[in-house]
Amino acid sequence: MGVCNRRQFLSLLGGIALTGFTGQTSALKEPLPTRVLGRTKVKVPTLGLGFGPIGTGLTESQAIELMEQALELGVTYWDAAPTYARAQEYIGKILPKIRDKVFLVSKVATDDAKRALEIIEQSLRTMKTDCIDLVHVHNIGDFNPDRVLGKGGVLEGLREAQKRGWVKFIGISGHYRPSVMAKVLDSGEFDVVMCVLNFVDRFTYDFEGKVLPIARKHNVGVVAMKVMAAPQKGYGKPNPGRLADYADLAIRYSLSLPEVACAVVGVFSVDELKQNVAVAKSRKLLTKFELQRLASIGKELAQKWGAHYGDPT
Repeated sequence: MGVCNRRQFLSLLGGIALTGFTGQTSALKEPLPTRVLGRTKVKVPTLGLGFGPIGTGLTESQAIELMEQALELGVTYWDAAPTYARAQEYIGKILPKIRDKVFLVSKVATDDAKRALEIIEQSLRTMKTDCIDLVHVHNIGDFNPDRVLGKGGVLEGLREAQKRGWVKFIGISGHYRPSVMAKVLDSGEFDVVMCVLNFVDRFTYDFEGKVLPIARKHNVGVVAMKVMAAPQKGYGKPNPGRLADYADLAIRYSLSLPEVACAVVGVFSVDELKQNVAVAKSRKLLTKFELQRLASIGKELAQKWGAHYGDPT
């Protein structure tokens, strides 16, 4: 049976109400749940704000409005990177006034210690802060694990950044090559891992099976990314994630994984943000029946999409 549209999908789930975010207004009044981010021991909201779409698709005034609304709604885990166009610049517009309210995340797309320090220093200037809570090695699958962990590698640079007080915690993020992520993570050197966790890509990349057990082993905090899967044509409007029509299910899938502390989702509007917050605040995990149905849908879509991020090994 093909999965062509949302109507068919809802029918497959036996008429369970998954659209419209029923009771959204009342749900938004509830506090956003928090979970402990592994060995960092920091409590973070279960929903984080991804700045990819914000930096590439919004004006400054739109970005500021969205950030202010995120704060009001309790979405205080902010995930940015120097490669997200104007994202860090936008953050710097309001961060000095609200620094103590935000768990700030950035990234370094390098395997070199010296270059990592240069990137972090620039991010500090751009975001107008003296410390970043968490810095990931951006897309770890791009790099050789031995270089990452070895002399002069990015781990050395991140440790130096910690000594200087620029960074509190260090992590790795990744879209593909889960075997590389697994090897680096098993070094026990990193505090947090951020990887692709959605009900379709699990059948192609399987970060759930290849990475999450290692995170448990080292008590590493886990953050879900690509919760809605990647946009088909980049982050510019009108190209939301491939699973955006199933946002409630996608968020609930990620948060149903016991290792996950936070699901980071990028949005283009306050309305999208409020819808996602309502789902996270509902605390409604997937039932066994829903998981079985999502497995069927996920397998079919995975065959259709293929390895759309890159190497799945």
